[in-house]
Amino acid sequence: MVQIRWYEGLENFMCTAQSSDAVLAAFFTVREWSFVRAIFEAVVSEADVHLGESGFVFKGNSVEIYTPEGETSLDRHRFFHLVDRLYSVVIDGANEDHHNVRFEPWWQTFIETAFILQQRCKAQALMEEEKITTLHLGQKEKR
Repeated sequence: MVQIRWYEGLENFMCTAQSSDAVLAAFFTVREWSFVRAIFEAVVSEADVHLGESGFVFKGNSVEIYTPEGETSLDRHRFFHLVDRLYSVVIDGANEDHHNVRFEPWWQTFIETAFILQQRCKAQALMEEEKITTLHLGQKEKR
């Protein structure tokens, strides 16, 4: 599990992440808007991103994430859900803090892209729910 939240302390963080996986905690702890700007279009287009010592690579149904802490692999849809959560935290935090980033030229495109990812995640959740319901119905019919 990864918990992502807006950081309201004095240190230079936008949001922090906590996870038993050090790679996920490091990747989803965001210190600069340039990180968000560098990944947001790549995620929805499923393009690899390499940002120095951190990044991610799409490989079939999984995404490999790497940071200086190491590497880890996530199911593609789990990755999308975590990034969707990250975007929600960043957007809500920027709005609540009246952050100037909201007036930068890329921000509106980011908001639109975040919405696309959110809808993709909702559709995936509905498909998974439908699959589970179908499996349960199928099991009852065999009895």
